This record gives sequence, C-alpha cells and structure tokens, in this order.
Amino acid sequence: MISGSDLVGFLDEFLSIDDIKDDSRNGIQVDADTDLDKIAFAVDVRKDILKRAVDADADMLFVHHGFIWGNGLGPLRGKEYHIVKELVKNDIGLYAAHLPLDVHPEVGNNVQLAKTIGAKIGEPFMEYNDTDIARMAYFKKEKRVEYIAETLEDKLETETSVLGGKKKVKKVGILTGKGGMALKAAKENDAELFLTGERTYMAYNEALDLDMPLIFAGHYATETLGVMKMEELVKKKFAVETTFLSSKTTI
Repeated sequence: MISGSDLVGFLDEFLSIDDIKDDSRNGIQVDADTDLDKIAFAVDVRKDILKRAVDADADMLFVHHGFIWGNGLGPLRGKEYHIVKELVKNDIGLYAAHLPLDVHPEVGNNVQLAKTIGAKIGEPFMEYNDTDIARMAYFKKEKRVEYIAETLEDKLETETSVLGGKKKVKKVGILTGKGGMALKAAKENDAELFLTGERTYMAYNEALDLDMPLIFAGHYATETLGVMKMEELVKKKFAVETTFLSSKTTI
C-alpha cells in the first residue's frame, strides 16, 4: 500500500504531519495498492483536477487542500462520493498537507512567498492551535507597496488588490491563503504591510481602520508555492516522475 511506502514515510516526517494540529486530516486520506511511479501535485482536489491526474496516469495525488476535514469523512455523497470513487477505481492515492505545508521552515507557503518578493523570512507573530502560522519578512531597503504587488503579479501570474500602494515598507507580515485573521496581529507587531491571499471584505475594512497597507494576491496563487517546492523536492529525492496540475486562477 502507498501508505507504507518510503515516500509517504518521508513526507509524514519531513512535514511533521503528526505534530501539527489542524482542521485538515493530513497525510494519506485515501490509500492505494500500487507502485509509486508518478506523482501529481495540485493545490486542491477537485473533480477536474482528479480527471487530469487520471489522464496523467498518476499513482498518487499530493494536495494542499484535501477533502477530509474536522471530524472526518461523513456520508459519501456528491463531491466526496465522486472523489473516492475515482481514486479507488483508478488506484490513485491521495495525500494532503494543509497547515504543515503552510508553516514549514524550508518549503512552506509563507517562507516561499517571502522569497518571491525578495524578502528575508523573520520571526512568527501569530499562533493557531499551538502552531506558529504567520511570519514576518524583511527587505534590506524600503520598497513601495505597489512595486511588491507588481512583483507578485508577474511571478505568480495573479491579480492583486492593494491598499496603500504608494507607501514604502521594510517589514511585512505574511500569512498565505485566507489569512486576513492575522492582519491585526501583524499591525500589533509593527508590520508596515500585510500580505495574504484571499480577498475578504472583513480584512479590507480592518486594514482601512488600522491604516495598514495591504496586498491580496489570491488564495490559490499564494499557496501554489509550497506545493511546487514539494514537487521539486520529491522529484529530486525519489526516482519518480512528477507533474504539477495548475488551476490557472487568480481567486
């Protein structure tokens, strides 16, 4: 079974799957009785992504957002039924790494997003379930917020929404995905800019009230980075073929 493979053992240990409390059921969500010759990587498990994994003859799909959350798997209906059916029918395993991939000190989404804008990763500034989930990042010299947004649009092929574009900043609070919850903590820890993914009205209003420069760069775009870094690592470390299944969305 895939769950007993060297690759899965490596992933569990490298990503500290058992040590990080999360709403996601991280690790193997669906097992498969097959050899691991090709691994597909994606941010989400969806019907269209799964079809592409099947078409690519993948033996396992590694995703950031799996489909088993909270108290576990409920009745197999709708999307859940389709996903399990297609995975089992095509003998494809599903591995999910949510929070462990966001916060990893080497390949994590936060760290990789800091590198993308040319900043040095710094200290954590917010916890969730006893895990440091948000990080500061620092520029050597001040940069305009609008320039940082342009860099993100170019490198991540995304669209940004910006507040305070003309301001110059050196200290940036980062939480990828739907990270608006960390905006206030970033301000309290003297960040001069908050960078996250998903555009939310609540975070927008809070940024205005706090007079906090803000960049929304897209939930999907900010969370491709860790997945692609994991693909690179797995391909280098194990003798397997890999493919990244892009969604091409700016949401």
